[in-house]
Amino acid sequence: MKGNLIIAIMYSDKRVYGQVKDILIKEYGEIKAESDEYDFDQFTSFYEKEMGKGLVKRFLIFVKDIEKKDLIEIKNKITEIEKEFLKDENRTINLDPGYINGDELVLASFKSGTNYKEDLGGGVYAHKVLEFKEKNVERFWHTFPDYRVKENQDFFIDNI
Repeated sequence: MKGNLIIAIMYSDKRVYGQVKDILIKEYGEIKAESDEYDFDQFTSFYEKEMGKGLVKRFLIFVKDIEKKDLIEIKNKITEIEKEFLKDENRTINLDPGYINGDELVLASFKSGTNYKEDLGGGVYAHKVLEFKEKNVERFWHTFPDYRVKENQDFFIDNI
């Protein structure tokens, strides 16, 4: 499958976000769409120990088209960018790359799944988070809570 590169970005420091956004533009080119930031803490406290409270998240969709297999290299590169911004061994920014097209939104992950993640190789897995059928969004039992929110789904639909 092929689609536009999408990167979900979670952070609490807007300065770090700005620096990372500049790096991502240099690496992957022009941004097609940028979502508004939203309160991520309302969905989970999973990242609180590592990244603290006050986390927000947003999505960047790039003009760049990628193939599913490109997620292996991109996920590894993204992890290096996260490491550049570590503070006391903890991430200050979380970057989740994937692709989006008229059929689906897929994220790259280092975590394997049972029957819902595709092994791309190199320890990287493709996790289909949403499917699109015209203007309708199909979710799965393993769709992350913030991807179930209408405002985020509307952003995805408006930019495919």
